[in-house]
Formats: sequence, structure tokens, C-alpha cells
Amino acid sequence: MTQTKPDISVVIPTFNRAMMACDCIDSVLSQTGATFEVIVVDDCSKDDTGERIRTKYGNDKRVKYIRNDKNSLAARSRNNGARVSCGRYIFFLDDDNILEPNALSELLECFKRHPDAGLVAPLAIQKRTVGAELIWTLGSDFNRWTSQPKDRLPNLPLCQLPPEPVDWPTTYSPNAYMVSREAYDAADGFDNRFGIMFDESDFGWRVVSTGRSAWITSRARTKHLGYVEPGCATKLRLLGIEKPYRTYSFGRNRLRFARRHFNIAQILSVTLVFAPLSAVYYGFVALKNRRPDIAWAYVKGTLAGIFGL
Repeated sequence: MTQTKPDISVVIPTFNRAMMACDCIDSVLSQTGATFEVIVVDDCSKDDTGERIRTKYGNDKRVKYIRNDKNSLAARSRNNGARVSCGRYIFFLDDDNILEPNALSELLECFKRHPDAGLVAPLAIQKRTVGAELIWTLGSDFNRWTSQPKDRLPNLPLCQLPPEPVDWPTTYSPNAYMVSREAYDAADGFDNRFGIMFDESDFGWRVVSTGRSAWITSRARTKHLGYVEPGCATKLRLLGIEKPYRTYSFGRNRLRFARRHFNIAQILSVTLVFAPLSAVYYGFVALKNRRPDIAWAYVKGTLAGIFGL
């Protein structure tokens, strides 16, 4: 008897976040209105991630656990998960998320409303311990002359979310997004050279470049926990430069992304003006937070990006 393929393959890369990953998996297993499988890609965690997941979900046929041979970072981990998936759609989900119970089914409905869509994403809500819950973005893009992100209504309180439209156009989505298998194949997956930082932006832009549309739907929602590692300054985490290698990748990949997607005049603007100014700014913030290693990492990353390394 042939086993029916699930509607969705949920790919969750994780590294050293055992408890958080389990909470994320639990929220996926609570989904209604769609058939799915969960593929957890352990990027060689040093904690008890593997043991916890095998113990807790070993008897659940919907959950697959794979472990990378070596620490391979987010882009390759997502590709590794997609490689063993069998759903008609692939939902890439960071492990610091809690999905609302109807999120997957609402994403499928969004695909039905937009037959030309290649990528759809849930509304990401920044989960805060105090204060109002804030919307991450209602659409993501970049300023081509500076490579700065352009988000629609960033940090809008959830209570102020407009009732219409329910779907908002975007060019990519960070954190959580579903793609059709055809769109994933047409974009040739994630570019492993990005590793982390700008890997999701690059993937989304390549999906859109195939002639497909991309959307964020407010009917599907996820609570983004915004994981902050112990000993990390919150200011640095919000800027995405809390760890040296991540910071190096940020500086390098900003320029790699610009060279791939911008025109020559825009590339020169980013390379000769904005990238050096960014290095000064991020370096100053890092030094202010007593992290000279972070400041140096951003400078090195920027130089690597300028010289195409």
C-alpha cells in the first residue's frame, strides 16, 4: 500500500537549543487542517538536543531527526532537510518560534488565493515578556542603494494590525516561510556559501526572480521568541551581531547579496559608501558594549565582502 505524501514538510534547523526546539516541534504537532511531517536538522549540537528529540518523539512517525556530519550553518541545514522531505510544500521554520494552531492550513489557503505564489509566510509576532506584542514586518525588501532592509510597518503593535488586506506582498521573509517544491527547485535551494545572514533574503529574491510572487498573510501567525544567548547584549542581538562569526557573515554577505541582485551603480554605492559607513557604525556599537571582537569581526567581514572572498 502506497503511503500518502503529506501536504507539508516542516524543516526546523537547530543548534544547542534543545528545550526551545521541542517547544517549536510541539507547536507544529498541534497544527490542524493539514497533513505534515517534521524534519529536525541538528547542526551538530553540543547539548542534549538529539537525545531529547529521540526520547520525546521517537514513536511519532511524523517526526524525523537528522544530524549534520559537521556544523554546517543555516543554509546548508535547510537544504539537508529539504533533501529528505516529501511534502508538496516545504515550510522552513526557525526553532525559536511557536506556531498558532491553524498556521499551516492558513498558509495553504494563501497559496490558493495566489496561484502564482512561490513563497508565503506567516505574520511573525515578536514575543515580549513585557509590553505590547509587536509585528515584525508586513513586507520585506531592501534599499538597493544602501542595502538597508525596508520593512513595512515594522514593530507595529499587534492591536493596530489593519483588518485588510490579509495578504501583504514581500520579496522574502525571515524566520518562517513556506515554498512550493517547484519554487524551491527552480531557485536551486539555498546558497550554502551564505551560511548564515542574508541566506534567506537571497533565497526569497531568487524565488521571486523566477516570476513567482511572495506574500505574508496575517491569517497565519507565529510567535517569534527572539532567542538571546547567555551573556549576549540585547542591543547587539537586535542588530544581528551578537557572535563574531555571525557578525563576520553579516558584513561579508551584505556585499555578496548586493553583487548578486543590484545593478552596477547600486553595487558601487553599497561597496564604496554604505559598507564602510556601516563598519564604522557597527564597530562603534560593539566597542560601546565592550566587544572589540565583534567590532573587528564586522570590519573583517566587510573587507571580505569588498574583495569578494
